[in-house]
Amino acid sequence: MDKNLKKTMIKNDFDPLNSSDSFDSEIVNSAKKREIRNILKSYVGIFDSFSELIQNSLDAVDKRKKVDTDLQKKLWLEVNLQDNSFTIADNGIGFQQKEFEAFLAPNISFKDGSETRGNKGVGATYIAYGFNKLTLGTKNADFNYIGQISNGRKWVEDKEGIVTRPVVTSFEQTPDLFNQTEQGTFFKIEYGGDFTRPKSLTYFSANNAEQWIYLLLLKTPLGGIYFDDLTDQAKFNLKVIDSSGSVTEIDNESALYIYPHNKIKASANIKEIAKIQKKLLESGKDPSKLPAKFERLNGVYENYSSKELKALPTNKLEDKHHLLIDEYSIEAYGYFGYSTQLWDEFNDNLAKLRKGYRVLKGGLLIANNNMLQGDYIAIPLTSNIGYQNQAHIIIHLKNADPDLGRKGFQPEIKELCEILSVGIVNKLKHWKNKLRNDTGAKPVITTQINLHNWIKEQENHEQSFPLDLTNPNFFKPINEISISSVPQSEQDVIVLFNQLIAGGVIRGLKLLATSQYATYDGIFKFYIKEPRENHIFEKVTNPLGVQELGLPIDTVSNPMVLEYKFNLNALFQEFENEDKFEKDVNLAIAWELGDAWKRNYDITSLLDLDNLHHRQFHGITHIIHSKTSSFNLIVLKELMEYLNDVDGVQDFHSKKYGEDIFE
Repeated sequence: MDKNLKKTMIKNDFDPLNSSDSFDSEIVNSAKKREIRNILKSYVGIFDSFSELIQNSLDAVDKRKKVDTDLQKKLWLEVNLQDNSFTIADNGIGFQQKEFEAFLAPNISFKDGSETRGNKGVGATYIAYGFNKLTLGTKNADFNYIGQISNGRKWVEDKEGIVTRPVVTSFEQTPDLFNQTEQGTFFKIEYGGDFTRPKSLTYFSANNAEQWIYLLLLKTPLGGIYFDDLTDQAKFNLKVIDSSGSVTEIDNESALYIYPHNKIKASANIKEIAKIQKKLLESGKDPSKLPAKFERLNGVYENYSSKELKALPTNKLEDKHHLLIDEYSIEAYGYFGYSTQLWDEFNDNLAKLRKGYRVLKGGLLIANNNMLQGDYIAIPLTSNIGYQNQAHIIIHLKNADPDLGRKGFQPEIKELCEILSVGIVNKLKHWKNKLRNDTGAKPVITTQINLHNWIKEQENHEQSFPLDLTNPNFFKPINEISISSVPQSEQDVIVLFNQLIAGGVIRGLKLLATSQYATYDGIFKFYIKEPRENHIFEKVTNPLGVQELGLPIDTVSNPMVLEYKFNLNALFQEFENEDKFEKDVNLAIAWELGDAWKRNYDITSLLDLDNLHHRQFHGITHIIHSKTSSFNLIVLKELMEYLNDVDGVQDFHSKKYGEDIFE
């Protein structure tokens, strides 16, 4: 040690957490900015701002309920698309003055974590400094104040030191929602500006309360995760003002998650099914002969206690996992739908959100202390992988703190939840024989249609979507096909296909068998017989013919397998689930091709006249190829369009299925 170095003595004890008080204000500012910027980076979800405000309000009403047992816990929410804002008020405990002055600072929290939804003290900081205008207020017997902080995000992102560090200033106007109750809190975020997310509430394409309630209940803590006691849940009012100023409202709704079985009709609890089977067995009856309401279901579901989770059908659960299940009092919910189209119908017909956005879908969700945390996680199936998109799994833990912000959980917890999700799918899939077959047609998930309405709907459909065959060379002498409207189901497809065979539009196919119970739908043979001209292509009179006979007259193939679907997406889903195998299928007949083929297949369109030489048998419209196999298709919608205008559809087929070798 250099003896010339001067030793500096510290005369008084010091607290390193307060050591910044003596630093230059610019250094403190930079350090605070870095700290807050790191917090903001941990919030990446588009719903995070809603979630933080809602969870704080729910914790506040829970806290007040402990001292005021007669309280009806209540939240008031307002989404305003005109001024691009989200507002929430509650009748909760409110803040004391010192709490209110400190709670926006990083890592300051007044929650103990054992019974609250969050306790890391970063959510309020994100709300204050993640956006550029926040109005906030609180009132109770001891303290009443409303203020506003502006340009929080601009200050955090300011690299030049131009933006003044924001402070909370008194707000003179008292918002209407702040007057809803004599005690509680109030927050209003006004969106917009660089670095903020979302910039505009129009991002969600939701314009009324009916749409927003699905978003908030399925994507934020407003949809509380509860499996048993539902008697003391908070109520809320939701008001939505659209861009034109029109107002829609929903009042006195319960703050509960929308479980699929509560909205998708023809969903059954497998515990209830098992009870009925047990009673049938005890009375000497066949337990497989269930009441009709338990057949052809849209989905099955079940809740799982900690004990039941330990007994799931998976060999990956070890003693260490059992300890974690007990430590976090883990429970779960599982729903298994017959088709992924359920989620599309839920989105389009119930939530009425923008097409293609699945507010509810298959996958794993993890919840902690009654609140969902993070986004969907893929269920890691190693076989039947299509089921991961048909199963909606929620694993709920108590007092398992997620990482900073809303990112996720520790690796060992995430691993356990994934193992449990696989076990739940393994159990639920054993009941798939009670589910309806997936034909690709749109499922009915709301109510069963009565006879009168069904007849009326068919009449309207016939008028709106007539099925015309204008080519004068078919169905002589009346040139009409007897099915009068565009198919809506697999049964319609079968009827139309058989009419096309009987009418000589499709030739050289002989149907041997059709079954509703076997794994595959039917057996057929290709055949070629005189007159030869029946099989040869002629653009006007025989546009489904082959370019030249590659096989001799009187050729008859071996029996082969065919599949009927309304939309072929359903068949590809069955391949992924390993319910059926592409190597077994020789011909698929469908009304629509769908788009799922693009993931794993290539298609050659034989309705493109440049590909005519690939057609080996009369009537085949497409050939589908995977890496290991191929089979023929007859896509009836495209076949009908082709028959009506062979030349007119050439550009469509060339662009949709063609390959540009010079790309």
